[in-house]
Amino acid sequence: MRKRAVSVLALLAAMQAPLRVQAAEAVDAVDATGSTDAAQEKALDDIVITGAHTSSFRAEVVQVGAFRNQSLLDTPLTIAIVPRALLDAQGAQGLEDALRNTPGVTQQSTSPLTSNNFVSRGVLMNARTNYRLNGSLPIINLGPIPIENKQRVELLKGVSALYYGISTPSGIVNVVTKRAGSDPVTSFTMNGDGNGSFGSGFDIGREFGDHNEYGARVNGYASRIGTPVNDVDGRRWLMSGAFDWRATERLTFKLDTEYYRREMDEPGGVTLPSAVGAKNGVGGTITLPAVPDPTKRYAPLNSPYNTWATNVVGRADYAITDDWSARAEFGVASTRRQRTIANLGSVNLTTGAGTISGTYTPDQEYRNQNLRLEVSGKVETGPINHELLVGFSRNRQTQEDQHQQSYTAVKQNLYDPVDIPYDSLRFTTTKLNAGSVNIDTGGYIMDMAHLGENWLLIAGARYVDYDTASAAKNFAVTTVTPTAGLVYKLTPKSSLYTTYIEGLESAGTAPDGTTNAGSILDPVVSKQFEVGGRMEVAGAMVSLAYFHINRGLAYTDSSNTYVVNGRAVHQGVEASVQGDILPDVSVMLGGQYLDAVQENTGIAAQDGKRVENTPRWSGSVFAEYHPDFLGGVALNAGIYYTGDRAAEAQNRAYLPAYTTLSLGASYKTNVQQNALTLRVNADNVTNERYWATGGSTLYAGMPATVRFSATLDL
Repeated sequence: MRKRAVSVLALLAAMQAPLRVQAAEAVDAVDATGSTDAAQEKALDDIVITGAHTSSFRAEVVQVGAFRNQSLLDTPLTIAIVPRALLDAQGAQGLEDALRNTPGVTQQSTSPLTSNNFVSRGVLMNARTNYRLNGSLPIINLGPIPIENKQRVELLKGVSALYYGISTPSGIVNVVTKRAGSDPVTSFTMNGDGNGSFGSGFDIGREFGDHNEYGARVNGYASRIGTPVNDVDGRRWLMSGAFDWRATERLTFKLDTEYYRREMDEPGGVTLPSAVGAKNGVGGTITLPAVPDPTKRYAPLNSPYNTWATNVVGRADYAITDDWSARAEFGVASTRRQRTIANLGSVNLTTGAGTISGTYTPDQEYRNQNLRLEVSGKVETGPINHELLVGFSRNRQTQEDQHQQSYTAVKQNLYDPVDIPYDSLRFTTTKLNAGSVNIDTGGYIMDMAHLGENWLLIAGARYVDYDTASAAKNFAVTTVTPTAGLVYKLTPKSSLYTTYIEGLESAGTAPDGTTNAGSILDPVVSKQFEVGGRMEVAGAMVSLAYFHINRGLAYTDSSNTYVVNGRAVHQGVEASVQGDILPDVSVMLGGQYLDAVQENTGIAAQDGKRVENTPRWSGSVFAEYHPDFLGGVALNAGIYYTGDRAAEAQNRAYLPAYTTLSLGASYKTNVQQNALTLRVNADNVTNERYWATGGSTLYAGMPATVRFSATLDL
């Protein structure tokens, strides 16, 4: 195991060290001056960037889950890291902008303007289990997660059961908040776009106290949201705080709070057409409409899609000895949503005539309560050095009763939509979607055994006790899910690895629009095998991995019921290059080949077919050129490719492949000794028309959009 250049405490539990200090060599862990002074070295367990933004896209240290502060070279799984420098260069404003930099990520069934329903490696990310704040708290992704207060975004791909318990094997999205560091931060931003958006925000961070034992980082942002879709706009707000207290040299406390609100209009989607010539829902053909003009709105005017989210998590870390430490963490994530569904179906592809139908649910409320207790430390048994992690976690999910109102279908046209006043809708029936309570309790143990300087053996297991209770059914299961891995360090800058992981995943909640909407399906077992390698080349990290996932198959069947039936096998190869390939050129490049196939469904027309919404080929490349001779000017460009995707389980239609192009530039200068950064970014500059989402409801991707911003660092 490579030793870090700067440390305050000995390396504790490489897979999960509550009091491990930062890697001085990690580019995105160093402040703008490149220094790592004593105050910053004591920033326990969190990557901190202070002062102005760096230009490097390089990332060497992981902050997600059991891998917190682990070197990428010692991490035996595929992890995509999108650092703040890359987010800034792209003018990113949400998770959609961040995750487009990692291959194999698509969206499903909801408009990206209102929410992000991500799919990774062909597996849907559960909105209530697969998104984490600062590596632990499960936040609820039913409205776009803001990133103005985030330092980086990580995607741990595949099964992650040991640390996170019940979650789908798509991956874990971890958002890491900005924290106070040794250099004060005072930053003000104004931004907007060509669609009429306009917003402003602030970022203030300070350490204070006689010995800088306190730290506070406060962020705020508010904006009007303009979109290219006719009469679809909104507003959003964010307020957050990250607070630190180093009570003693051994005891630290952290508190993170954030509140964000978004008021938005639903633009309306297109229901996947029915198959012509099908018998009992099997066979036949589906003809998709051409991708419509993305500026058209199909939903009634001012159809509300509003979300409110509050996330709070507190943590205490105590260094029992130089080699043993303990952590206690408790958090609550609460989200409320008002949602209109407005789907255009029964479309005559010649004339465009169809009908809008859907529902309005004014009272969707969700809550996660998460507790985690851990002890980690080091033990030597002869020539073997063990880094041990023992933990307990309990996540209680509640969903309140929901009264969903349906409205009478109204006429609409795909090619020439008309304005439909929302007040003119006639709500006819109210359906009660009964609430539920899910409790995921687990105990876990992991041993990372260092066999000499080159071998790292990983073994662990999680005991799972999972209960679901609702008006419709109760379900309980207990099981043990193992984890095993092996890392071989070829050189100090290269490694090979292999892992095997089992996990219990929720098959999900039946989506709105299905006959069993809101129903929670029984959990199923997922298994993953992965083998790969990493190497540092010049100033970049190069990664290559093969993965194989076998899981229960969940989909919407021919009777529009969300079911678990059969198995899905997802296997493929993923490669990436991230960092500085030249002193003045930073890149993030990734590609994925994915073969996702359905098996044992009992339906001949479905077995052997591709899993819906899974592109075989996908990839992206983003590069920024920032030479000194341009005097503070940086130029960038990005290309994003998504291959064709099966539109539904029987593969009776395919969504065409598409490629989008982005261009951007920035200029950094000084105004009265204060740093000023001006940026402009243009997305989809070729005005490509494409389906942005797969699944039962299709939404068109956005046309060419220009964004701009100005940031003043005082």
